[in-house]
Amino acid sequence: MKLQLILDTLKYGELANVYTEEKQNQIITFINLGLTSIYERFPVLEKQIAIQQYPQISLYKLTPEYARFNHASRKIHKYILDTPEEPFTGDVLFITGVFDEHGFAVPLNDENNSHSYYLVGFDTLQIPNANEHETTFITYRAKPKYINPEHFSLDDDVYLPECLLEALTSFVGFKAIQSIGGAENIQLSQAYYERFNQLCTNAITDNVLGNNVSPTNIKPGIRGYV
Repeated sequence: MKLQLILDTLKYGELANVYTEEKQNQIITFINLGLTSIYERFPVLEKQIAIQQYPQISLYKLTPEYARFNHASRKIHKYILDTPEEPFTGDVLFITGVFDEHGFAVPLNDENNSHSYYLVGFDTLQIPNANEHETTFITYRAKPKYINPEHFSLDDDVYLPECLLEALTSFVGFKAIQSIGGAENIQLSQAYYERFNQLCTNAITDNVLGNNVSPTNIKPGIRGYV
């Protein structure tokens, strides 16, 4: 959807009494926060990346400095197998799954399983006894593409299903009204936040994105490496 649609919805909806063009920069900042909150709750954008294991490395942090085609990085072991066409940007919200070269899920955080890997951070995977002959595939929930509040166009694309538009505008209403202050506005902002939570709960219950089932087997698909 276009940024114009989101701003118009806010202008004539949640922010009808306070919306001004002078506040657009602040409103866009709140839109970015709302997108992050929605992307955390829903699989709006999920990606996959491959990493090459190294025996001398047990912790694999998913940051651009370890990407193979990040030519500005001075790291010796660039274990993230990105491509020139799709360079890894570090857009990880959190890891959702780990798979071997055959597409089977690797057990995670299971101390009773000798084959288990461990999630030690939102973007960090620990692989005990790493093997240089193995490639691991990691799926993760990705961050939204943020809008620059200083340099934007009403024609900017915002990647969000329209079924979640009202949830986004409710979140923005919560943040914008809260920023004004005052007891009455605080009460109104909380009402918007409660509506945001309820809309998200309804969307999860109704499975609006149609992908609540987590796969136990996937076929790795990093172009150029399979």
